[in-house]
Amino acid sequence: MDRQLLLGVLASAWIVLAVQCFYAHRVWIITEHNRFITGIICVLAIASFGFGMITSGLMFHTRSPDVLFDTKWSQFAAFADALCDLVITGTVWWFLRPARTGNVRSKSRNYLKPLTQIFVNMGLFSCFVAVTMAVLYQVQNGQFYSAAPGALLGKTYLNSMMAVLNARKSIRERQRVSRSMTELPTIPTIH
Repeated sequence: MDRQLLLGVLASAWIVLAVQCFYAHRVWIITEHNRFITGIICVLAIASFGFGMITSGLMFHTRSPDVLFDTKWSQFAAFADALCDLVITGTVWWFLRPARTGNVRSKSRNYLKPLTQIFVNMGLFSCFVAVTMAVLYQVQNGQFYSAAPGALLGKTYLNSMMAVLNARKSIRERQRVSRSMTELPTIPTIH
């Protein structure tokens, strides 16, 4: 068995878990510490990680990369990933939508729109890759169709997190620049 394939599956499972935990923390903050929603996200993330570890263990035990495509565990991991992404994306959209009243961040609505858009787009894209992997797993019939989205899954999650972090940085920079341009300097008083 190729060690690189096994390491790739392990790395992908860890990356997906880390990114979903990052988003769970974001949801925790956005929802003002909603334990139920954050708990669902954490359970789905841990389930996906567990399924990935079971798949890796089977690959290591049998010394065959075919286990990756012959077992249902990788399909379960993909479905758990997709469900987790849908919960994260839906929650972020719901709590940051413009029509929401009582939003404590109403003063920064101009900055929330692009951030929400990036969150939703990246969440839907990673969900699409996970669903594609699970669906192709069903129709592959001895072929390895699910290998392509499977190889992209970890990279998609990592790029998703990096895009959100970069967007937050650029939005903060724009917010800082616009504040400094609108503030009038004060004239010191002489006593």
